[in-house]
Amino acid sequence: MPDTGRNVKKKKQLSSSAIFHIFSQLHVLMGAGITPYAALGIMAEDTDHQEISELLKELGSSIAGGALLSEAVAKAGVFPPYVSELLYVGEQTGRIEDACGALERYYEEEDALKESVKSAVSYPVMMIAVMFLVIVVLMNQVMPVFMQIFKQLGATAGGTMQVLLKISSFFSRYYIVLAVLLAAILIFAVWCYFTESGRKFFGKLLVGFPLTKDLMEELALVRFTSGLQMAQAAGLDPYRSLEIAGHIVEYPPLEDKIERCRKLLYDGESFSGAMAKTGIFSPFYTSMLTVFSEAGSIDRALDFIGAHYKEDSDRRIGRILSAIEPTMVIIIALIVGVILLSVIMPLIGIMSGIG
Repeated sequence: MPDTGRNVKKKKQLSSSAIFHIFSQLHVLMGAGITPYAALGIMAEDTDHQEISELLKELGSSIAGGALLSEAVAKAGVFPPYVSELLYVGEQTGRIEDACGALERYYEEEDALKESVKSAVSYPVMMIAVMFLVIVVLMNQVMPVFMQIFKQLGATAGGTMQVLLKISSFFSRYYIVLAVLLAAILIFAVWCYFTESGRKFFGKLLVGFPLTKDLMEELALVRFTSGLQMAQAAGLDPYRSLEIAGHIVEYPPLEDKIERCRKLLYDGESFSGAMAKTGIFSPFYTSMLTVFSEAGSIDRALDFIGAHYKEDSDRRIGRILSAIEPTMVIIIALIVGVILLSVIMPLIGIMSGIG
């Protein structure tokens, strides 16, 4: 059994996209009868990415020194621990190509899932930032001009105008503080977007937020099903497959259910029975899993369930995005409209009095 990374020096983990490309190429080349060492050499020469090329050469060097592919992957320290474990099982069972194919499919779906989540999160953030900038410009640049005009005309502002003038004065007085606050928010957004720890922290925020809780649960089920498929395709037994899938989901409520499911399996319960008792899937999908399990086709059931959870999550994300744009536009229009009307209407009254 290879060192799965627990005793390997921590390095920056590869992205889902990078892992997908590595194992998709390995799957094709090894399927054509090329050895892992030769396949890694071909891939290292073909890639334009310097860091990936160096990694592939490092893996090839380890294999040339007598290591298995699973051992080389574990030694590299840039893959999740379960990757080397799946490869090791594939090597021991003579299904190394299947293991590479399972990793390829999983990381293709994981990469697509992450892109969907990024679009669902980044678009609202951009809209909120634009809305904030519009308000800041109006209150800090436009309102002072109207204040000067009112002073020159010797007019007094109405109630709404008085409130806006006070807000404008606040913006002008604490402009640097607001700029620092905005910079801090941007830094936080960059940290959440580009770092692993930031993404995990933001994920926890989304899990606890009522409007996104259901979506995060659905996305966790997509990851769980994909991870379970990957582990089963690589030749792992249900008990170990559930353990690996539990590490992937990163959703505490589902992790607890998975752990209870593993305990039931350990106590002698069947896989479909354990899944039914823990309620990981909905009753409909649980019934389907039970039927397919009796027919010896768990992989087909998981494929069907995973595809449908993915479709459901995509539809939910689509609904969220389609609702956000008009909502933000309406909010911006209302804010801008209130500000402009509060200054234009008094001016019209003044001009009419002068006329």
